Amino acid sequence: MIKFKVFDDIISPTYQDVFEELMSSQDLPWKWQNSMDYPITDSTNPYSGGYPQFNCDIFNNGQIFETGLYHLTIGLLSKIVDDIIPGYYPTRLRAILHTPRAEDIKHYPPHTDATNTGGVSAIYYPTDATGDTYLFNEYDINDKVEIDRFNHTWEPVDSVSPKKGRLITFPSNHYHAGSPTTSDRRMLININFFPK
Repeated sequence: MIKFKVFDDIISPTYQDVFEELMSSQDLPWKWQNSMDYPITDSTNPYSGGYPQFNCDIFNNGQIFETGLYHLTIGLLSKIVDDIIPGYYPTRLRAILHTPRAEDIKHYPPHTDATNTGGVSAIYYPTDATGDTYLFNEYDINDKVEIDRFNHTWEPVDSVSPKKGRLITFPSNHYHAGSPTTSDRRMLININFFPK
């Protein structure tokens, strides 16, 4: 059974404070994203691609989108690669912001960050918040029929709560999901790694 690997205080308290301050800044260019995971596929279901959220692209396949956040994450990325997953390199970084929602659901529709095996996903939490992240045994690979995310019976095998300075890692092709927050905000940095 797959479980999250959890690393509390992965970076120093001072570095954690800098992360929290920058991500809480009103200057950060958050963008509204109508669908958090996949494109909307059903015009009658506004959540067919996942629930909406705020997003800030930082880095994707060699292209830097948000310079300040990218430079802030270099120390964190180095720590992850040096101490947790040597031989890997980051392919995508994005910041995510959730605000309180009225939906009465345990978690959002689960998704994967990649369909091929070998990738590792990491989530760094810059602040304390409510809204656990859930992990499921189901996984997605290229030759497997995609799971109907809205009608499948999802049974979490692990969950972790957002906590300032906490990092979690898990295989990128395993289904996972965040959940609604009752905090003022739930923020995270989502990082995808692949072997060199």
